[in-house]
Amino acid sequence: MANGFIPISQIIANRISDMIFLEKKYKPNDKLPNENMLAEELGVSRTTIREAVKILVANKVLTVERGRGTFVTANPGVQDDPLGISYLKDKKKLVQNWFEMRLVLEPANVRFVVERASDDEIKEIIACERKAAELILAGEPYAEADQQFHAAIAKATHNSVIELMLPAIEASVRDAISTAIYGGTGELASQNALTNHRMIADFIEKRDADGAALAMYYHIKRGMIDMGC
Repeated sequence: MANGFIPISQIIANRISDMIFLEKKYKPNDKLPNENMLAEELGVSRTTIREAVKILVANKVLTVERGRGTFVTANPGVQDDPLGISYLKDKKKLVQNWFEMRLVLEPANVRFVVERASDDEIKEIIACERKAAELILAGEPYAEADQQFHAAIAKATHNSVIELMLPAIEASVRDAISTAIYGGTGELASQNALTNHRMIADFIEKRDADGAALAMYYHIKRGMIDMGC
């Protein structure tokens, strides 16, 4: 123990986190130096570096790929299920709650996107919409593409708290689609996505905040009605 009973491994884990989050020395998907180099740079043993890396892997900041090295994760620090949603048993009620949360959040998200997104970010949103549409028209599974569309919108808000909510947003889309399929309303859900994603993307491309927010509200409300929420 050291420094007020904080383990040295935790101190070093915090130092590496600072390099990622504050100093921006390492970006998402970047490879970190090997243990020897980090140990020399930070003035500690390789064992301490190894323990610090384990802490950061557990916190979804780093990932270790055997034979390749240690990398910053694509979304450092974002937990897969930070709110413990997977433990909720009443899935029908959960889907209704997801829709209610999205009804409040996502129309505001598209307003931020219109105001803040770069042209490249808007192109990415449109590309995600086109990909989902192609899969729907081909009769192929589209849940992942649907999630990517809503995730691209969340990222383009340039709001760090909304970005941290990405796992929840993606889970809400996934749960809604799977519930619709098993509940016999899968075709309604796919048509809702096909029509309203295009409308949302078009308004975003035109940088029409009111139109995009209204289209997003209608998209989510339509999903609630189709599923009897």
